[in-house]
Amino acid sequence: MKFKGKIALWFWIIFLGGESLILYKMAESIFSGHDTEDIIVLAISFVIYTLVFLPIVARNYVLIEDGKLKLFFGFSTDVIDISEIKEIRSTCSPIASSAASLDRLVIKGRRQEMIVSVKDKQKFLEELKKRM
Repeated sequence: MKFKGKIALWFWIIFLGGESLILYKMAESIFSGHDTEDIIVLAISFVIYTLVFLPIVARNYVLIEDGKLKLFFGFSTDVIDISEIKEIRSTCSPIASSAASLDRLVIKGRRQEMIVSVKDKQKFLEELKKRM
C-alpha cells in the first residue's frame, strides 16, 4: 500500500521562493544588460536548485509491501523489515531527515531508525499495525 508523503507549506515556500528569486535575478540581469557570465551562473544555479528540490516533491512516499516498509524521498530510498520495528512515535523535531514536514513519525527498528512524514498518518499507522 502506498502513502503519499506530506509536504509542509514552509517547504513549498523555500522551494518556490528560491526558484522565483533566481528567475527574478536572471530576468533583471538580462534586461539590465549584465554580463553574460552572470546570466549563465544564475541559469546554472536555477538548474542545480531545481535538481535538489524537485525530486523531493516528485518522489516522496512510503510503501508497505512484502513485509517491508520502504521510504522513497528524493534520490534516497530506505527499507526496514516490518518485523524489526520496535517503536513508532510522533515527533516535530527539526533534525535533518527524509521528511518535508515537521509532522513526523520516528520508526525505530533493531538496527536502524527511519523518519517519515505521510499525509494520512492515521491510515498509515493502522495499516502498519495490521502487518506487524
